[in-house]
Amino acid sequence: MKRFSPLLIALSGLLVFSCQNSNKDHDENVVSKRYIHKYGYDVSKEEWTGANYPGQVITTLRNGVTVTSSYEDGVLHGPTTYTFPHSNTTESLNIYERGNLVKKTTYDLRSIPQKEEVFLSPSHVKITKWFQKGTPLSVEEYHNNELLEGEYFNERNETMHRVIKGAGIRVTRDQHENIVAKETIDGGFPILRETFHAHGIPHTVVPLSGGLIHGERKVFAPTGEPISVETYKKNVLNGPATYFQNGCRYLEISYKEGQKHGIERHFVDGETIVEETEWMDGQKHGPSVVFFDGMSRTQYYYNNQPVTKDRYRELSDIEENIAIMNERALYRE
Repeated sequence: MKRFSPLLIALSGLLVFSCQNSNKDHDENVVSKRYIHKYGYDVSKEEWTGANYPGQVITTLRNGVTVTSSYEDGVLHGPTTYTFPHSNTTESLNIYERGNLVKKTTYDLRSIPQKEEVFLSPSHVKITKWFQKGTPLSVEEYHNNELLEGEYFNERNETMHRVIKGAGIRVTRDQHENIVAKETIDGGFPILRETFHAHGIPHTVVPLSGGLIHGERKVFAPTGEPISVETYKKNVLNGPATYFQNGCRYLEISYKEGQKHGIERHFVDGETIVEETEWMDGQKHGPSVVFFDGMSRTQYYYNNQPVTKDRYRELSDIEENIAIMNERALYRE
């Protein structure tokens, strides 16, 4: 006779309890379900599941959404609709073929389509979007996440931008035709993304490589004044960064692999330096100078710890000597 450890028994009980709770949580969202044969008469749940009748299942949820699903041979086949909460107006329409989703369309409260996804294959999808007036906004084809083709319209149904064979300009507009973002596409993926404030004023300019920020990222205020210019390497700050207040430079700092590395400078009125601090690998390392009334005051740091000028030089000399000795040892090897 097999023996089961108390731990295994406890885990098994916990699994059963979790499954029961999961089913209970799902059922709690359901107010009612009707099973309707394709010939129009109601059947019980047991008859439906036992015979795999063709027809519809109408589910009413607690949030007021009604889901009407079409079945054949026990799998989704045909239209499945979702209404807006507490409404008979369709919010989305899904079309299935033998259990596979082939098309999904979403609508606004006036029943005007907003977005349609046609699944040409598991990895190939064609997406159409519309303006509020019902005219096309964009038509795109993707293979997985790669943009193959794209056509982008204004409200007069005029083509404004295109992506052809994975290269071109992709434009994202809101339902009022305002440009929200513009992307330069190459090889099916964005290499530059620009976003905009209201009235077309630039907000961000972001260079991309493999979906990661790579290069000089710029941010602008709604007035058009600069907020920041930062240098990135694969989504990590790496290089010079400058920050602005009211359009005037107030801070410059360099980064190395996400950590402060180099000289940090603070400015008044964009030109006058009031503080200058040296950093190394995210720690203050070297002199930190504050300028005021034509004078200056200097504090030295070694690995983020304040030290005297003489102690800093002493520790720096020791560090340099150790580095020379290590280099010579490697040369001998």
